[in-house]
Amino acid sequence: MFAKAREKARQTNCLANTKQLSLAVNMYTSDYDEMLPSEDFDLNGNGDANEVGIDGSWRGVIAPYVKNVQMWICPSHTPAAPVFDGRMNDDGMNASYAINDTHQDAGAPTPPSFQSLAVIEDASSVIFTIESIGNEDDLTEPTNPRGWVPTEVWAKRHNDGANYGFLDGHGKWLKPNMIDSATGDSLVSCEKE
Repeated sequence: MFAKAREKARQTNCLANTKQLSLAVNMYTSDYDEMLPSEDFDLNGNGDANEVGIDGSWRGVIAPYVKNVQMWICPSHTPAAPVFDGRMNDDGMNASYAINDTHQDAGAPTPPSFQSLAVIEDASSVIFTIESIGNEDDLTEPTNPRGWVPTEVWAKRHNDGANYGFLDGHGKWLKPNMIDSATGDSLVSCEKE
């Protein structure tokens, strides 16, 4: 009984983190012509945006809007070292949250990563921040057109569900089968039916 209560408290703290990260994304977009951050940034300009210790991810560009690196760690998750410390060149670092890049290679539906806010039909129903296992800065299911049900550990981290941050700044706990329905609106897509 006490274990469930402790986990519920950690879930609530994690939900607050996802809300804060979503608000930080909103501040970033207002400073960058309403463009959402990409999952990776080629900081040295050599054409490879995934060089460990050299390049950066969305976490590095959002970090100045967060101010507290503990915000990147879910209280129910201990990421392996090296843990994200707020630096811009964070490729290869671990945290508890990833960017929604679902369906990035599948065409429509379109993930919100590196999109203009103008293409988002309903910001209150598009997930941007997703819990993760730590070693990924984005969660991608490139070949799945619709109906993705995550089965990874993070998807059931909190009482058989996970916390998600939405583009309008709110956070919500959801079960894995609720985020990307095979028909109707998908919470991981810019388009709505």
